Amino acid sequence: MYIIIVYPYSEVTMKKIILFFSFFFLLLGILVYISYPKNQPMNTVAFMFPDNINDQTWGTEGYKAMQEIAQKYDANLYFEQNVNTESKIERQINLWAEREVNIIYGQGSEFEKSFNKFAKKYPNIHFVFLNGESQHRNVTAINIDGYAQGFFAGIVASRSSHTGNIGVIGAFKTQPEIKGFIQGAHYDNPNIKIIANYVGTWSYFRKSGQITKDMIQHDKVDVVYPAADGVSVESLLMVKAMNKKAIGYIMDQSHYGDFVLTSTIQNISTTYQDIADKYVRNNLLGGTKHYGMSENISTLGPISKKVDLKTKNDIATMIKHFKETNLLPDHKKLPQSDVHVYTKQYNLKPQK
Repeated sequence: MYIIIVYPYSEVTMKKIILFFSFFFLLLGILVYISYPKNQPMNTVAFMFPDNINDQTWGTEGYKAMQEIAQKYDANLYFEQNVNTESKIERQINLWAEREVNIIYGQGSEFEKSFNKFAKKYPNIHFVFLNGESQHRNVTAINIDGYAQGFFAGIVASRSSHTGNIGVIGAFKTQPEIKGFIQGAHYDNPNIKIIANYVGTWSYFRKSGQITKDMIQHDKVDVVYPAADGVSVESLLMVKAMNKKAIGYIMDQSHYGDFVLTSTIQNISTTYQDIADKYVRNNLLGGTKHYGMSENISTLGPISKKVDLKTKNDIATMIKHFKETNLLPDHKKLPQSDVHVYTKQYNLKPQK
């Protein structure tokens, strides 16, 4: 038999042990505190847009998002519209750099070249633009996929058409949301007829109302998808006047009436806010970012009461399945994303 005798620690030894662990945890806490990103102030943000911000779609949504950021962080907000040449972009960057702006948002692919160029010159400014690629740590390129939402909107349009003729008015035929819309409509009904007109610009296009009217009168179109910033509002008003149906664009346009069956929404305010939040938390990393329906950045808006219940339920089921599998209803994955799909179509105006 063995007898184990345990000698208790002396009082001095116990004090040393307690002191050791106290010092250890204190040191650990200090190291965690030092390594954890500290909040940094965001005193000023700036926003530039290539056209008029009162377009009731793309520009309006971007400006509203900037106002929300400025209000949340009690920051100054500078904005400039109609910044549509390289010289204007670069002049504005230099001006805002003198005013010690923290973040510059440029809403469009036309800002890619200048933002990447000036990122080295102004390392304390974070540059943000849409549709393109980042080349520096202080540049964030946001790319929002529109193909999937267009696909589901095309199904809604197809099922809501009584004539079998659907109209599309876009800026350029390469727009992913339009490609998806056409594919979705044909998936639902291979015999559906798509009448498309491309105006060649994102800016206000004064003939958009007449184009819409001609589609309805001459082509027997009864559902119209005006998928361009400068045509959306005029087209919707004409659709409403002629008692037809439409798909909204960029923002929830159901406020125009229940003739808007749904809208292909791009929640740029969410991405802008996320960038601002990360900047304040001091953990904003630049890079090329991709967002879509899985991240709830591109979505479908409320579905109108003019759409039958079966279609509403089918769309909800299809979207849920897409988010889970990344497969569209035709069992295909999204086409490979081209971050320069918009850049290729947007030519900056000659410098003045």
